[in-house]
Amino acid sequence: MISEASYLAVKTLSAIYILTCAVHRFLPDPAARQLGPLTPYLLPWVAFALVPVFLYTGNKHFWLRSNRVYKTKPGNVYPHRDPILGVDWMISASKGLKAYNLLETWDDLFASIGNSFWHLAFGKWILLTNEPENLKVLLSTQFESWPIGGVRQTTTVITLGPHAIFSVNGKEWQQGRALIKPSFVRNQVADLECQDRHVERFIQKIPRDGSSVDLQKLLYLMTMDSATDFMFGYSTEMLLNPTKETSEFTQAFDHALYVSASRARLGWISYLIPDKKLDHSVRTCQRFIDRYVAKASADEKLKERPYLFLHELLQSGASMEHIRDQLLAIIIGGRDTSASTLSALFWTLARRPDIVKKIQDEIASLDGQKPTWEDLKSFKYVNMALKETLRLWAPVVTNMRCAAKDTVLPKGGGADGQSPLFVPKGTAVRWSLHSLHRRKDIFGEDAHEFRPERWETLRTSWEYLPFSGGPRTCIGQQFALTQMAYVVVRVFQTFETVEPKDERPMLHTLSTTTSLLNGCHVSFKAS
Repeated sequence: MISEASYLAVKTLSAIYILTCAVHRFLPDPAARQLGPLTPYLLPWVAFALVPVFLYTGNKHFWLRSNRVYKTKPGNVYPHRDPILGVDWMISASKGLKAYNLLETWDDLFASIGNSFWHLAFGKWILLTNEPENLKVLLSTQFESWPIGGVRQTTTVITLGPHAIFSVNGKEWQQGRALIKPSFVRNQVADLECQDRHVERFIQKIPRDGSSVDLQKLLYLMTMDSATDFMFGYSTEMLLNPTKETSEFTQAFDHALYVSASRARLGWISYLIPDKKLDHSVRTCQRFIDRYVAKASADEKLKERPYLFLHELLQSGASMEHIRDQLLAIIIGGRDTSASTLSALFWTLARRPDIVKKIQDEIASLDGQKPTWEDLKSFKYVNMALKETLRLWAPVVTNMRCAAKDTVLPKGGGADGQSPLFVPKGTAVRWSLHSLHRRKDIFGEDAHEFRPERWETLRTSWEYLPFSGGPRTCIGQQFALTQMAYVVVRVFQTFETVEPKDERPMLHTLSTTTSLLNGCHVSFKAS
């Protein structure tokens, strides 16, 4: 193996020759350009040919030196057919997105290459990992060294704006989180009046005659209404009174999120391609939010609740752009995550009557009464079913961070991936919960199966992250779990059975969050 010193020597000699040729070629005084006996050997074409040699040996020296200094080992690398730009990776990713099997493709790569590996994306090296110890470092123990950046930040800035809590770091992020946090104190989350109002409207929209309904569509409308009601005190009323304006917003918002997220997975160069439809969708979303804020701020009911996020934003003197960005971010957190999880759960329950029976047996103790917050917390099987859904189909299934400095991750180095791994400043690290949550060495040989009972004994830490972890842990976690449990309980207090009305396989659309490509077409039979 060529040594670090050998690469350094070749790099240095190449640099000297290239610089000497450049000086000889561009000095204005012809007499000064005469370098004695060296002059005949300073050939421009040789200098040009040495440029890739200089770059290659410089890169090899950098990595060998870094591994020595940081006491790390090289990581495994995706077997590129194009080792310069990684176009083959981008083609594979594009095919995976179009076939709706990108996550499964990554699963296969983790199985064949290792739980951490490098790949190229338009000339930039990216680390893909599903190691719990690495995620602990990224999200918690070295939080400040791993901010949101790169294409991940570009994605959220395009769709949500530069001030959204998902777009920013540091002090601005801390201020935004502090403003949101009081909305999710226990007494506000445990007050189910807001939830009940929207869940009852949702149930009323479900046919009683056994006809098919796309439950996913209703769930997204319901969670939009309940999230805006809870956080802003002024519901969009999409489920009760859908309008052309709200429909246009929903379509535009979904399109903007999907296109920008797809670009992030394809790489930075995809952002250089103009997209008029994306730009139009973003402007449509902004206009809708601006009109919504104007209506909400004129509503005197805003003052009746003890704490409203929108009211605090308006009182803070924040600009309209800042308010708009925060509201769009909250809509993703409040609408998409719960609707995505519940859609996957009901799709599964329609095919698993045994689990439906266990849920109904557990909630029978209510004797038809609506559950309290304490009841919801006590329903062990309902919560295990939700936990299992979040394991297999986490709404935010992939995410990334960008190294703010040269650093080290605890896993990923060496052929077995168990040694420390050096990561240079500016490197993006992406992880996949779809792969992590299906690791058989963590969740058992039946890791791909939907089995809520595994949570009776299974205890996890950084192996299970549907709500992320560390300082950026989802602040609305308890709100989401309460809402989803309430929906499940009320639906199965109202209906006896749920059956599938679509035999197509479960496929997911990968946007900022996941959704079911073919919807959730089911039918219910009333109790």
